[in-house]
Amino acid sequence: MVDTPDRTDDLELILEAQKRFNRLRSQDQHNIDQSKINVRFVYDIDGAQWDEEDRKQRKIDGRACLTSNQVEKHVNSIVNAERDQRIAGHVRPVDSEGDVEIAAIIAGIIRQIEHASDAEVVYTNGGEQAVAGGTGYWRIKSEIRDDSFDQELFLVKINNQFSVTLDPEGMFAFIDERITKEEFKYKYPDAEEENVDTSVDYYTEWYPDEDSLYVREYFYKERVKTTIVQARKVDPSGQLSGDAKIFDLRKEEITEEQLVEQGWTIEKKKDPKRFVVKQVKITGSQVLTRGEWPGRDIPIVEVQGNWIWVEDKLYKKNLTQGAHDDQRMYNFTLTSLVERYSLATKAPYLVTKKMVAGLGHIWKFSHKKLFPYLTFNSDTKMPGGPKREPAPQISTGETAMLGIHKQNILDTIGRNQSNLGQNSNERSKVAIDARSLKGDVSTFHFPDNFRRAIAKSTRILIDVIPHFYDTERVERILGEDGKTEQLVVINEETGMFDHAGEPITLNDLSVGKYDIVESVKLMSTRRQEQLAGQQGMAAGNPMLGVLLAGDIAKLQDWDGAQELADKIDKFTPALLGIKPDEDAPQDAGGQLEA
Repeated sequence: MVDTPDRTDDLELILEAQKRFNRLRSQDQHNIDQSKINVRFVYDIDGAQWDEEDRKQRKIDGRACLTSNQVEKHVNSIVNAERDQRIAGHVRPVDSEGDVEIAAIIAGIIRQIEHASDAEVVYTNGGEQAVAGGTGYWRIKSEIRDDSFDQELFLVKINNQFSVTLDPEGMFAFIDERITKEEFKYKYPDAEEENVDTSVDYYTEWYPDEDSLYVREYFYKERVKTTIVQARKVDPSGQLSGDAKIFDLRKEEITEEQLVEQGWTIEKKKDPKRFVVKQVKITGSQVLTRGEWPGRDIPIVEVQGNWIWVEDKLYKKNLTQGAHDDQRMYNFTLTSLVERYSLATKAPYLVTKKMVAGLGHIWKFSHKKLFPYLTFNSDTKMPGGPKREPAPQISTGETAMLGIHKQNILDTIGRNQSNLGQNSNERSKVAIDARSLKGDVSTFHFPDNFRRAIAKSTRILIDVIPHFYDTERVERILGEDGKTEQLVVINEETGMFDHAGEPITLNDLSVGKYDIVESVKLMSTRRQEQLAGQQGMAAGNPMLGVLLAGDIAKLQDWDGAQELADKIDKFTPALLGIKPDEDAPQDAGGQLEA
């Protein structure tokens, strides 16, 4: 095949991608190998909590090889707490063009994206990967609606965390994807069937399949030159009017000449270089797709576990790595105790040949089966008859060691029995809470890193929502409670113009900059706090109690609570002696919180 200029560019891009991938993979290989060990150990995959050679030898010898997994419950304890941990912050404007109502709409769109993406599953999957394996991921993707040309954003979970290779500085990233040959032909009909890199041995660990291929999605930041101008409209009299507006000429695909033709006067200008995110899919020698992600950051969210830098080397530890030895010793000690106990019914008998002569068919199984009686032939050499050897005794030392290993696992991980809802030495609620808090603090970096990942994911959404939700359309947005719904028209052209002659657009998501005020709490705890606070206020002021009765009913979890709240709200004015104002506009629904 003769390389055309485009073909040459493709090969250069692929070679650069392979070079970057191999460098990152080499730097992180020790973490990848350890993470695979950790994940298999936590969930006891293929007997991973035993030394492989010991396990094989025991199988050959027909000996027991028991496992009592004491570490998985600690992973589940933290992960299940994370399931209830969600961002409870507010989207807020951060410049003079931002608007509180637009911030509320963006917040509602984000909640709708989370709802449509089943975000609890996406978030929890990434969080569990970090706790069990040291690192977890999810990504953000855009899709075009089937019934229109509008685009939507989705959060997508990444089941195989080892398929992601991410630059620590966030300058480039890779996601390897397994795809069937049939799907490859459908998506890329003009491409040749080939893998991204057949030399990478980890493919053999991922469900090898002759009918499948691996393609690589490659994100990278490229520095490009752009022009930023500040311009102001000129009125018919030739005077500058209205507020100054900032234009990114490359981003908005417009030239200075076109701005002037539209009646703008350029006041300031600068030519900075900024990064844009490129997005391509490649095989070993082909570029399958090219594109550009409109946001500032690569749309892959990384959840960190327990990360430690030692000199210039990064170690990505999980929750349970330090407890592996004690878990193995726990399994070994438990197996030894069970083996010793099982030998109690297999203690041999001391007999003479004469005693069992002609009775071998019974005595041969006497140590395996429970017979109601055993017959034997008398022998003057043993006048007392057959004697059974004493059964092996279970050592109190071994039993104590079992408890020591179990406590060592708790101490190494930093969790207590109270963290797992089990009985401990504490008896008062204050003492139990204090002990539980110590366990929570010692492992706090895991839920805290999970919170940071959700916050980053939300900031990526805030950054790109104006790019993907850029047409006039009706969007369903959700309230903070996840139940309140409202249909809002965004980017609505009114047909009217401002004093500078610019068209007025309602709910224009492209105007202003926004960020989140980060605040994460347990959702169940927030509900309980709200309920307790309102009940306390109502108890201190009976009149206020009448006013808050409907809200208190809404916060109850039992069936019929909402119906009762509606009835209370209906009769609250009468209870307070307030006559309804027939001329007053009816409330069309609560305001959405940002």
